[in-house]
Amino acid sequence: MNWFPSITLTVYLARNYFAWIMGALFTLLCFVALIDFIELYQRASKYDLDISNITILTLGMMNLPTIFDEILPFGLLFGSMTCFYFWSKSHQFVAIRSFGQNIWQTLFPIILVAGSLGLFHILIFNPISAVISQQHDTQMNSIFNNTPKSLVSISSSGIWLRDTFFDDNVIINGSSVNTEQAIIFEPVLYILNETGSLKWMVKANSMQLDKGFWTFKEPKRIELNGEIKSLRGFQPQSTLDRSIMLNAGRPLRTISFYELSDYIDTLQTAGIPVEILRVQFYKTLALPIQLIGLALLAASCTLLSFARQKRVRIIILGLCAGFLYYFVSDLIFLLGHNARLPDYVAGWLPAILIFTISGFLLARGDEY
Repeated sequence: MNWFPSITLTVYLARNYFAWIMGALFTLLCFVALIDFIELYQRASKYDLDISNITILTLGMMNLPTIFDEILPFGLLFGSMTCFYFWSKSHQFVAIRSFGQNIWQTLFPIILVAGSLGLFHILIFNPISAVISQQHDTQMNSIFNNTPKSLVSISSSGIWLRDTFFDDNVIINGSSVNTEQAIIFEPVLYILNETGSLKWMVKANSMQLDKGFWTFKEPKRIELNGEIKSLRGFQPQSTLDRSIMLNAGRPLRTISFYELSDYIDTLQTAGIPVEILRVQFYKTLALPIQLIGLALLAASCTLLSFARQKRVRIIILGLCAGFLYYFVSDLIFLLGHNARLPDYVAGWLPAILIFTISGFLLARGDEY
């Protein structure tokens, strides 16, 4: 007996399963998109903007990739449970296993579809979604005049950059930054010597990076003894590029998987915290394992032999487990963001947990 099922049976199960998954995703997408359209229309009415329904519809359609990213795990879980429930109810699963196949042979097409869907999302859908999301944000800022949103705060204490002036290491802290014009507001510069000790400080109303040089507005030098002096003609050359601050203000959804690694390296050269970006990178890599784990969770709750009343309770518990996984993964992501967990652990751990636990439950349940 071959470990892999026949090609005909594999294609049949994979096609049927894929149809249920797409149906569930389409249903969820329509529901969430409808809410998004209503919210967008109310927002336009609130600001009394002269926007046509076609424009609102276009903006809503451009936001569909972002919505799809958020509902993909739920759509796969709901679609898997619905598909497996009807397979079990029509005894298709029992009939297929009567040919002598074990649980893993029978579920091979499901694992193949879930994993392929994750790879397709990473390699093809994600870059397209990033471009469309960036255009969506541009259109939203243009229509609703959201120019203040170009002022971003990289952390709770403002923006932090690392630079070099006259062979001295410099730490720059500002309250906010205008990414389009490369302006840092209310900057405080800590000038350090070779040993890392503080030599003196600089405060100003703002500083702008232009053609490789920093231009200050009303800069003041603060000595270690507290003496304050005005600085005139202080225009040091920078080792940074304007693209660093422009990239620092980009939302994650507008950064494709292919450019995320370079994006992280660019920000890291300026000393900007990149923990959340690294966690997101590993989380994206783990998407196929996550989807396979959710599919196995649905299988363990619907395909095994249970009494009818017990089956309903198990399905409800499975749905609750799916939502619990969502909150646990968010908690782990937050711990990674705060550097309480290594970035690769925070990115990979939720997917590995759901994959391992679901596989264990499925294997144990199949023994009885």
